[in-house]
Amino acid sequence: MNKWYQIREQSAGKIRLELLWIVYKIFGIRFLKIILWFVCLFIVPFAKPARDATKRYTKILNQYQHKNKLQETKISPFCHIYTFACAVLDKISASCDKKTKIKFVIERNADWNDFQKYLESNNGVFLICSHLGNIEALSAFERGKNKKMHAFMQISQNSTFHQFMTHHNKATNTIIYPTEHIDISIASDMYDNLQNGDLVMMAGDRTSPNTQSRYEMTSFLGKNCRFPIGTFKFAKSLSHPTFAICVMNISHERYKIYVKRLDTTTTKEMIAEYANFLERLIIKYPKQWFNFFDFFEY
Repeated sequence: MNKWYQIREQSAGKIRLELLWIVYKIFGIRFLKIILWFVCLFIVPFAKPARDATKRYTKILNQYQHKNKLQETKISPFCHIYTFACAVLDKISASCDKKTKIKFVIERNADWNDFQKYLESNNGVFLICSHLGNIEALSAFERGKNKKMHAFMQISQNSTFHQFMTHHNKATNTIIYPTEHIDISIASDMYDNLQNGDLVMMAGDRTSPNTQSRYEMTSFLGKNCRFPIGTFKFAKSLSHPTFAICVMNISHERYKIYVKRLDTTTTKEMIAEYANFLERLIIKYPKQWFNFFDFFEY
């Protein structure tokens, strides 16, 4: 099975995306999600790698649930892929259309109180996100006056979709940077952005194609899995508060924000805390794990 960065865009041609955008603008997101259900009926039979990844993930999840005396979750490949497709539509809606109002609820705890304190001040925060839930919905969240989000993304892996989002994007307070070109000048810029009170965000659940050997093996759903060291070392090097964050869909156009402060001493401990945070949420939202490759191959 291919690595995540070897998987190419499917059903994301420029013309198809623009057609989707026209249908969305005329009929709205709810109608489009109905149409998408029928589209997925055609797509899923031709998406064998995604189907295989879902089956492998479900098997491992069920083993973990059984071992911990939790109710087992049955996830069909069609349901999993359709849930992902709906998340992509919400991503487009949040970033490209100010008319659609996504509503947010919060898991309120001590970590959220700390996070909110930083949002309301001039302190910058480093956020470590994942491909669990829909982090792009965060672009619709009010995060404080003039605070910008500096987010890193593997652009070459989904260049067509990125070009579409860039063309239609109205979230002017979000700036995207390619992970392919991180160097000392970028690190310096991110430190300055944090000093100015902005947010910096990077995913922590996928190893980089440029540094495949830099990873930490950490227990996740009962398996030893690779997590990238670079994201966590980058966060620690910038010397600002670091939080894990997930944005989970709970109903139509409603999302719940979860945060976990990562303030352990070592990178290894930080990665373990991050993995535990994801593990807790994946049990609550098993259908929103959107890593369609064999994450558990090791």
